[in-house]
Amino acid sequence: MKWEQPPLWPVAMPSMMGFVAGCVPYLLESQYLTTESKFSLFAPFAMAAMACMAICLLQSSIESKLEMFSGSLVSLLVSLIGQLLFFVWFVPVILVWVRESIFVWRKSYPAFRIGFWIGLGAASGVYMGGIFAYNVV
Repeated sequence: MKWEQPPLWPVAMPSMMGFVAGCVPYLLESQYLTTESKFSLFAPFAMAAMACMAICLLQSSIESKLEMFSGSLVSLLVSLIGQLLFFVWFVPVILVWVRESIFVWRKSYPAFRIGFWIGLGAASGVYMGGIFAYNVV
């Protein structure tokens, strides 16, 4: 897929939805949320995966929605597993997403690569939302 101008939806929507998903565990004040479950990444990444599925299914211009969704799931899994192994894995994820956001619209890429970009945007939003909520909320 190739765009004539830089698109806003693949940059803004996944990162905003990921940001909200990253903030949700900190916003829910409950007796059931312990410190370990509050700092867990699994629930925000599950919400980001559902948001990516909604984004991929709502696109009418892309013919292979399943391929696009599988790309977003792969990138979310790579982001989550990398973060579990390396403490600062969120930095390369955010930097790669920013780089792709600048350059991916200029060339024609398959739906899997577009989905990978969307998943990286959601993962970046989860990381930024978690950091924001931890420090502000």
